[in-house]
Amino acid sequence: MLSKAPRGTRDILPKEVYKWQYVEKKFREICALYGYEEMRTPIFEHTEVFTRSVGDTTDIVQKEMYTFTDKGDRQISLKPEGTAGTIRAFIESKLYADTQPTKLFYITPCFRYERPQAGRQRQFHQFGTEALGSDQPSIDAEVISLAVQFFSELGLKDLSVNINSVGCPHCREEYNKKLKEYLDAKSDVLCGTCLERKEKNPMRVIDCKNPTCKENLHDIPFMIDYLCDDCKDHFNKLQEYLREMDIKFVVDKTIVRGLDYYRKTAFEIISNDIGSQSTVCGGGRYDGLVEQLGGPKGISGIGFGLGAERLLLTLENNNIEI
Repeated sequence: MLSKAPRGTRDILPKEVYKWQYVEKKFREICALYGYEEMRTPIFEHTEVFTRSVGDTTDIVQKEMYTFTDKGDRQISLKPEGTAGTIRAFIESKLYADTQPTKLFYITPCFRYERPQAGRQRQFHQFGTEALGSDQPSIDAEVISLAVQFFSELGLKDLSVNINSVGCPHCREEYNKKLKEYLDAKSDVLCGTCLERKEKNPMRVIDCKNPTCKENLHDIPFMIDYLCDDCKDHFNKLQEYLREMDIKFVVDKTIVRGLDYYRKTAFEIISNDIGSQSTVCGGGRYDGLVEQLGGPKGISGIGFGLGAERLLLTLENNNIEI
């Protein structure tokens, strides 16, 4: 039917577009206060940008990406998230040669083929920040503070900041061995997705939403209990900074995030809506991603992303009128 928008997309009509303009303006203002500059990247990238960064074992790459072959026989994908394209632009434009850290933000449409539901569309809009060139936990705290201030100024007060450490390749090696041994002993009670993840990326089993898996894996070992000294020190200092900034937080061992590029800090900000909870923001550190995409070694990074549709729905659920 030509007069109906494709499934998973929606028109933003004049009667509601002012709400979008308001939250976009507020996000730009907060980012400017923290010294973050706007970056705009193409709506599509070479598919390899996402398979090398997001991870070819993730649901996004395996099930959700809009991928096609263009007329030059190149594999192209509509961007499913904002970080990978921003890192590619950072490398291509040699922004790493400037004074560091480089602090960027973006407001961009993204695309994922998944079942449409309230606050989640196949074309959605992502707000995000990326801070590159600093491995200090102070910048982790700054990124979390920026997100918290943004939500607070929109009127969201009942927020929970949940943090975790997902370690580094060094301490993950030992942890993955322990985790694999545990999961091998539980093979007969794992769902099909977890059986596949067990072989390719065992930590992502923790992220399984299947109630049966959750029940059977109640005593699963967590990465935070196997951190090396460097990761442990980083995580402890992050907590000190958050306390100094008077940002209340909870250490949540189950946060692993859905993308392969995360290292050390991972976090989620949850809004305790009237009658329910919803994750309005997620992010973390991705040391090594710049090198993984062909850039120089040793450039650290951290950022977050949030969905505009989910944010507007959360504001509505909390009776916050724009």
